[in-house]
Amino acid sequence: MSQLLSFVSFLTEDESITATADRTIKFVEAFGVVVIILIVFLGIVYLRNLIQITELDNKAKNAGGHIDTLIWDLNFNKNKIIPILEEAGVKISAETKKEPMLSLGMSPATQLYNYNLMKEAEKTLRDLIDNNPSLKNEELDTLLNKYKEIYTELVPATDKYNKAVKVYNDYISHFPANIIADHKSKNKRNPFIYNTEESE
Repeated sequence: MSQLLSFVSFLTEDESITATADRTIKFVEAFGVVVIILIVFLGIVYLRNLIQITELDNKAKNAGGHIDTLIWDLNFNKNKIIPILEEAGVKISAETKKEPMLSLGMSPATQLYNYNLMKEAEKTLRDLIDNNPSLKNEELDTLLNKYKEIYTELVPATDKYNKAVKVYNDYISHFPANIIADHKSKNKRNPFIYNTEESE
């Protein structure tokens, strides 16, 4: 009789172990599914934010490139005026002739430095022409008017760039974009600010 009771007890214990094992397997399977779903979700969040960061960064870069081009135009205009004045016997200082370090993708600080350099050169050239009325001719008038065209174009170009920079900076300031931006070494951009009153 005791042997029969022992056998029944063994079967009962075995069934309990099996049930526990089944529950453990189901838990592991469920946990695995949750982990996979979480990984997929995080991957989607990462990619969506990375794409958005890249798009906003490129918009700011392109807008900044337009400002680069306009600063190049200011320098090109200056370099067309100087030979005309020198041929007329006007002495041009080395500072006015100074060539800025121009490139595409300049930082706002470099853009501002080159812009101020061009503004100072323009002022000097205008003063030289004003002090020598005999120099005035149609070609010089056209080149001097070109400055105004460039400055007129620079205002909306700067506005577009600064707005793009603000959107980009705001986006990478918030979670989770800030973590992704830091991981990709995407830093905040500085706006391009100059004295608009001098350009009018």
